[in-house]
Amino acid sequence: MGIVEQSSMGNKGEILPKKAQRELAGIRPGDKILIEAREGEIIVRKVLSFRELMNLPKISSGTPESIERELEEEGRAQDERTD
Repeated sequence: MGIVEQSSMGNKGEILPKKAQRELAGIRPGDKILIEAREGEIIVRKVLSFRELMNLPKISSGTPESIERELEEEGRAQDERTD
């Protein structure tokens, strides 16, 4: 679960997340971030470095085609269980 805290916008439009929020998101000074604006909300996401991407846990192996087949098969199996 995330951390939800009320804050205020700075005079120059700055948005400063609290330390606990930055730590939970893994955002440090100098990190690249992606900012997405939607109606009534702003979403901030950390842009992972190549090194961080390479350290993510491996969730699958194989070719894109074999992974696609596995996903399709799993989708069919889930559909059968819910029908």
